[in-house]
Amino acid sequence: MIRMILLATKPAVATFLYGAAHSEGRSLDSIRRGMGYFKPNSEGNQWAGGPQSEILPLNPDEGPACAVQRKGVVVVGATNWVDNYNVPIFTNDMAAVRKIAKSVSGRGGGLPSVQAMALAHGKGIIEVACNLLEKSKVGGREVQLEVERFAREEGMDVGEGYYTDLSQEKIIENYLKLADHSAR
Repeated sequence: MIRMILLATKPAVATFLYGAAHSEGRSLDSIRRGMGYFKPNSEGNQWAGGPQSEILPLNPDEGPACAVQRKGVVVVGATNWVDNYNVPIFTNDMAAVRKIAKSVSGRGGGLPSVQAMALAHGKGIIEVACNLLEKSKVGGREVQLEVERFAREEGMDVGEGYYTDLSQEKIIENYLKLADHSAR
């Protein structure tokens, strides 16, 4: 359905599809990796804005094969629910936190259904930012314990992790309350 809508509307920006919207089920993180999203593109281990040139490192699924800085790119997908859980580590050692993030992630042999990366979060704090793809199998508590274990090995202090948004259950509850209220 998404592809049919995109084909009918001829997007004016480079458009990438992922999950069930992509014919091969490509993952969002594979698009981000291909676009260089996980590598700093400005000083201080920061990532700033969209593509740094009009030439894209990946071919889009729809739209032009280039990106105009003022328009950027569009990424559209359909996936199961994903929870985001971040754990702050009190350090400036980005390399060490990247190693911890990789060790926690399923890709790195850590927790299954967890994607993790290191993100600078201010002076002296780097977070292990996680996508929990199947919270029923691995939740924030398991991630917290693993990050603490790996950080302890590096001699680092860890703060209490947090979910970056409302839970799926809370969003549904809020929606149902809103729907009930508007039906009156």
